[in-house]
Amino acid sequence: MRFLPFLFGTLAVLLRVFATDNGLQTVVEWDNGSLQVNGERVIVMSGEFHYARLPVPELWLDIFQKFRANGMNTVSIYFFWSYHSASKGVYDFTTPGKDLQRLFDAAKEAGLYVIARPGPYMNAETNGGGFALWTSDGSGGNYRTSDETYRKAWSEWIAEVGPIIAKNQITNGGPVILTQVENELIQSKYDPNDTLVIYMEQIKKAFKDAGLIVPTTHNEKGFRGKSWSTDYNNVGGAVDIYGLDSYAGGLSCTNPNTGGNVIRTYYQWFQEVSPTQPAYVPEFRGGWFQAWGEHFFDECQSDLSPEYPDVFYKDVIAQRITLLNLYMTYGGTNWGHLAAPVVYTSYDYDASIRETREVRDKYKQYKLISLFTRVSKGLHNTVMESNGTGNAVSTTDVFTWVLKSKGSDGRFYLTEKNDTRSRTVTDFSLTVDTSVGPVTIPSLQLNGRQARWVVTDYAVGNETFLYSSAEVLTYGTFDHPVVVLYLKAGQTGEFAFKSQNNITFKAYGADSGFATTPSNSSSFVSFKYKQAKGATVVQLSNGVLAYLLDVPTAWTFFAPPTTTDPNVTPDHHIFVIGPYLVRTASVSGDTVSVIGDNANATTIEVYAGKNIAKISWNGKDLTTSKTPYGSLTAEITGAQDRKIELPELTGFKAADSAPEISPSYDDSNWVVANKNTTLNKVKPLTLPVLYSSDYKFYAGAKVYRGYFSDKSAASLNITVQGGAAAGWNAWLNGQSIGYNPGNGTLWVTNAVVPFKNVTLKDEGNVLTVVTDYTGHDQTSYGPSGAQNPRGILGAQLLSANNTKLNFDLWKIQGNAGGEKNIDPVRGPLNEGGLYGERLGWHLPGFDTESWEIASPTEDGVQGAGIKWFTTKFDLNVDKDLDVPIGVEFGAAVGTVARVQLYVNGYQYGKYFPHIGPQTRFPIPPGILNLQGSNTLSVSVWAQTDAGAKLSTLRLVSYAIYESGFDFAGIDGEQLQPSWKDRFQYA
Repeated sequence: MRFLPFLFGTLAVLLRVFATDNGLQTVVEWDNGSLQVNGERVIVMSGEFHYARLPVPELWLDIFQKFRANGMNTVSIYFFWSYHSASKGVYDFTTPGKDLQRLFDAAKEAGLYVIARPGPYMNAETNGGGFALWTSDGSGGNYRTSDETYRKAWSEWIAEVGPIIAKNQITNGGPVILTQVENELIQSKYDPNDTLVIYMEQIKKAFKDAGLIVPTTHNEKGFRGKSWSTDYNNVGGAVDIYGLDSYAGGLSCTNPNTGGNVIRTYYQWFQEVSPTQPAYVPEFRGGWFQAWGEHFFDECQSDLSPEYPDVFYKDVIAQRITLLNLYMTYGGTNWGHLAAPVVYTSYDYDASIRETREVRDKYKQYKLISLFTRVSKGLHNTVMESNGTGNAVSTTDVFTWVLKSKGSDGRFYLTEKNDTRSRTVTDFSLTVDTSVGPVTIPSLQLNGRQARWVVTDYAVGNETFLYSSAEVLTYGTFDHPVVVLYLKAGQTGEFAFKSQNNITFKAYGADSGFATTPSNSSSFVSFKYKQAKGATVVQLSNGVLAYLLDVPTAWTFFAPPTTTDPNVTPDHHIFVIGPYLVRTASVSGDTVSVIGDNANATTIEVYAGKNIAKISWNGKDLTTSKTPYGSLTAEITGAQDRKIELPELTGFKAADSAPEISPSYDDSNWVVANKNTTLNKVKPLTLPVLYSSDYKFYAGAKVYRGYFSDKSAASLNITVQGGAAAGWNAWLNGQSIGYNPGNGTLWVTNAVVPFKNVTLKDEGNVLTVVTDYTGHDQTSYGPSGAQNPRGILGAQLLSANNTKLNFDLWKIQGNAGGEKNIDPVRGPLNEGGLYGERLGWHLPGFDTESWEIASPTEDGVQGAGIKWFTTKFDLNVDKDLDVPIGVEFGAAVGTVARVQLYVNGYQYGKYFPHIGPQTRFPIPPGILNLQGSNTLSVSVWAQTDAGAKLSTLRLVSYAIYESGFDFAGIDGEQLQPSWKDRFQYA
C-alpha cells in the first residue's frame, strides 16, 4: 500500500495544473469551484470578528475556539487604523488590546485561517469608518481617491500594519490566506485614468511593497456595482478574488413574520462578474446593527431565529458559494468612542455569539451546516445542474437547487420553500439522479421556514449512500465509518447504500421505527424511519454506525478536530454529544480528553474509536461506560446549582464634574481656539474655527469657554454637531441658559438661546458650552464623511435687535493630552473631555477620600450640571466558571440625561434614558476583575434644570457556565494601568 501516498500526491499536482495563482505564491490557489490551500480544496466558512471590540487578548482565543467548535475554519478581521494610531506617524501594535501578533497566534492556535482586511477604510459602523481621527481635520485629503494628500496619509498605515500581516501569511507558516483591498468601494467608471482605479492600483502596490503576497480580495456593496473583477471590464484595480456583500432577508425586530425572502440570483451574478473565480460573499447577514432610539438586540427575534441560517445559509451554498463570511459572528462592544454615530454602545449585532460571549441557538443551527460542508468534499467543486420551482419535486410549492460534483457521481439537492417566508407544512416527494438511475424518495417535508439537503452517491468512508433524505451533519472514518444525520422530530428520513449486500441492523436509544423499506430496485437496500425526540443509534452490518438526531440534540453535537489544520478531514475529528460547548479534544493512549463548557448537568457521549476507554472532561477523569455500539458515556456536572453573589453598588463618593461652568474657573492651560482658516472642506458658520479636530481633540465630549465684553448681547445663535443622539448644554456666567437633548436621527442641532435673567458684565462674560459626541461619520454620510466637523460649527452673539456681536476669546478643552495618547493601553478612543475624565477620576487608584458621600440613585444631580460618582466592589467568582456580568441602568420616565459608565478605567457604556434603547452593558473578564477589586465610575450629566438621578444601578449576571477555559489566567492588571496625576489637563 506504500504507493497510495505517491498516487494521491501525483493527483494533487495534476489537479493544481488547472488552478490559478496570483504569480506571487502557489500556496493559495483557486478556480471557479473553490480555494485550494496547499493543494487541497476547502469551503471557507468564516466569521467576522473585531478584536478592537473585545480588548482582552485572552478572550480572543475564547471566541476563536467557539468559531472552531461551531464548524468555522476561518476568521475575517478588520484592522481599524483609528484604533492603532492616535496621531500621525505614531502606531501601537504591542499594548495588550492592540497586540496583532498575539491575535494571529490565537487564530492559529484555534485552528483558523485568517482573512485580513486592513483597509485603509472599513465602514464597520466604527468611528470615522476606521480612518485615523487625526485625518478628520481635513489633513486626510479627499478620502478614498487617488488624491496625493490622502495617499500619503494611508500609505503610512499600510506600511506599518502590512508587514505584521505579511509575517503571518500562510506562506510564512501563519494563518492569513487572503487580504482585502479597501472595502465596499463601488467602481463607477471603467476607465484606467479614473481616480478610483488609480487608487486601487496604489493600494495593491502598497500591499505588495509591504510583503503581502497571498491573494487579494474586495467586497462589492450589495448589487450596486460590478467592481474590481479580473473577469469583468478590467481596466485596472482588479483583485484576485471578487466578492459580493449581501444582507438578505428584510427581517423586522417587531414582526417575526416580516421578511424571509431569499435572493436567488447570486449564482447568475457570479457567473457574469467572476466566472473563473470561486463565489465569495465577504459579508453575509450574521445579524444587523441597531441605531440610537431604535431596538435593543434581544428584541429582534427574527435575526435571532435558527430558521434564518437553516434557510439562508444553505441557500447560498446551494448557489455554489464556497467562501462565506458571516458579518458579524461576534460583534462585541463599542466601548469608549469606538462607534460611529449610527450605533450605540452595544455591537451585539444579533450575531451568533452574543455580546456576552454566549453561543446562541442560531450558531448551533449554523454548526449543522458548516460541519456538513467540512466533510462533503464533493460539494467543494460542483456545477449547477438545475434549479427552479417544482424542479425534481412533486409540488410547485418547493424550489430545488441541484449541484453535481465535478469529481464524482455525487449530487446535492437543496429543497426549500418556493416562498421562503412561509411557515406552512409542505409534504412532497423528490426524484433524484443516482449512479443506478433515478430514484423517487417519498415522505419529505418542510416544516415552517426550513431547508433540507438530500445527497446522492455520497461517500461515507468505505461505504456510499446511494441517497439520503435525512440531512448529513457530518461523518468520521475512525475504525469504521460513523455518520450523523438529523431531522426535525416527526419527520421521515430515508437512505440507501450503494452496496447490494443484505444489510442488517441493531437500533439503540429513542424508538424511531427504523426499518428496511421495500424498494422496486434490487440494486440497493433502503431504510426508513421517523425521527424521534433525542437520539437513535443504528449499527449496520456493513460497518456503518449511524446517529439519527433531532435538531435540539444535534445542537449539542460537536466534532472537535484532532488537528490544528483548519481544513479538517473525516479522519481528524472525534464526536461528542451533550455539553453546551466543546472547545478542544485530544486522544492520548486509551483516554480522550475533552475541554469545554457546560450549563446544566448532562450525559456526555464520545465516539473516538474502538481503542479508547476513558473520558477526561476539563482535566478530570470521569467514570466512563461503553455503549454496545462502541461509544463512551459519562456524567458531567453543570452550573445550575452554582450561586453567584453580586454585591450591591453602594458607598459612592461624588464630586462636581463641571467646574468650568463657574466664571472664575481657571482655564489658563486650555487651548486657545483662534484659527481663522481650516483644511476642512466644510466651512465654519462663524470665526474663529471651533471644530474640535482642528485643535487635536477628536473623541469624546468637548468643553468650550467663550469670553465677551458687550453687555448689549441678548442671545446666542449656536450650531453644534456631535453625531446622532449627541446633545449639548450652555451656561452663561454660571447660569444655565439652554440645551439640546439630542435625537437619534439628528447629527446637527441649532438654537437661538436667549440670555434671560443673566446679569452681564462690562467685560469677562463667560459662555461655557459642553458638547457631547457619538463618533465621527463614515464616508457614506455627507458631505465629508469622517471629516464632517465635531463640536461647535458656529456661535454668534446677537443683540436685542439681532445685530451681530463678537466674542473676545474662545478656548477649548477635550480629552486629556489630546492626541498625545497618555493612556496607551486603553488607547486614544477611550475617554473624552469631561472634567472627571481629564483628571483621571475613572482610573483605578484615584483617591476619592476628600469627596462627598452621595449616590447616583438617591442624590443624583441637582439642576443642569455634571456630577461624577465612584465606588469600588469586590467579586469572587469561582475560577472554573464563566459568568458574563454587566451593569444595568434605569431612570424615571422624562429624565433627560447623558450617563457614562466606567469600569476599571474603561468607558463601557453610554446610557441616554431619554433616547435609548440600551440599559444593560456587559463587561468582559479582564476589564472586570472576577477575583478581586473593581472601580466603577458613573458620570451623570443632567441636561435640564430638573436635574437627574438613576432609579436603577446594579450588577447583573447573564448566565453561569462551568468552563475549561482559563478565565482566571486573564491578566487584568496588565490591562488596567492605574491613576497618575493629570492636574495639568484640568
